[in-house]
Amino acid sequence: MRTLLQISAFFALVAIATPSFAQIHLGVNFGPPARRTEVRGTAPSRSSKWTPGYYTYNTNRSDYDWNKGRWQDPPTSRSTWTAPSYKAHDDHYDYYEGKWNNHGRTR
Repeated sequence: MRTLLQISAFFALVAIATPSFAQIHLGVNFGPPARRTEVRGTAPSRSSKWTPGYYTYNTNRSDYDWNKGRWQDPPTSRSTWTAPSYKAHDDHYDYYEGKWNNHGRTR
């Protein structure tokens, strides 16, 4: 019984500590402006992947700030980028952070 309790406690801690696709609730009733057109330039290396620019909400200014796109080296060669996004819900918007998705293999 004690072992079962220890195992349950372990998995409860792991579940709490496991990062998830971060969502931030915004008390904002208007979405971000249209995405900007960006010039990518030349990739610094063959492994670099372009991560497009995106808007974040600035609570001090009560408006959106643009974060420029950039070339990044992904964590693995098979990683793909999911861009940040906003989803409208009734009277507010939820913001979902961008993230690298790992598809199994390492470089």
